[in-house]
Amino acid sequence: MRLIVLLAGLALYVAALFVPAIVFRPDVRSNPKHGECSSVIKDNVYCEAFTFGRNGSIVCDDEAMPGKTYIDKQKIRDYCKGWDVPMGSSSEGYVALLMGMLSIFDGMLAWLANPLILMAVLMSVFGQRRAALIVSVAAIAVGLQSYALDGVAFSAGAVDAKNMVDHLGLGFYLWMASLVTFAVFCFLKKPTPARAEAR
Repeated sequence: MRLIVLLAGLALYVAALFVPAIVFRPDVRSNPKHGECSSVIKDNVYCEAFTFGRNGSIVCDDEAMPGKTYIDKQKIRDYCKGWDVPMGSSSEGYVALLMGMLSIFDGMLAWLANPLILMAVLMSVFGQRRAALIVSVAAIAVGLQSYALDGVAFSAGAVDAKNMVDHLGLGFYLWMASLVTFAVFCFLKKPTPARAEAR
């Protein structure tokens, strides 16, 4: 029974990694065209080179110089249509797992539920059931702090510019379900040798 509960916890945890854990409010900065179009859509800006959505370079000036060849402004306008429309985005569970550690510096401790639940499972495996149960319940409590998450930095360089949270996604609930399942694993007693032989 314990093994089935442990495997169920692992399955829930892995599933949580591949679905959206955080869903953000629509924001113009989430628009994929925003970065390349925001500075070049102005009437006085002329571009010698423009990526048009592909990898490459954007070379633009705010004044046209005689003798230089510029990309047709209408082509850039056509490509950039809708660049300033707010778009929603989400963050998969694996991104939350990898980047969540950084939120500790903002006082968001929910990520710490991951090492806590690992510690609880290991304690339970090595027979420290009572301590494992306490640590697993602490992991659930710490994980619930996710409900206080209001925003996530758009990038490491833009800590003050936050992508505001709309709601927590399915990945969060699968993750919490895995924490509860691991806590159940910690609660269940290890079978005694006599029971093990009887099975």
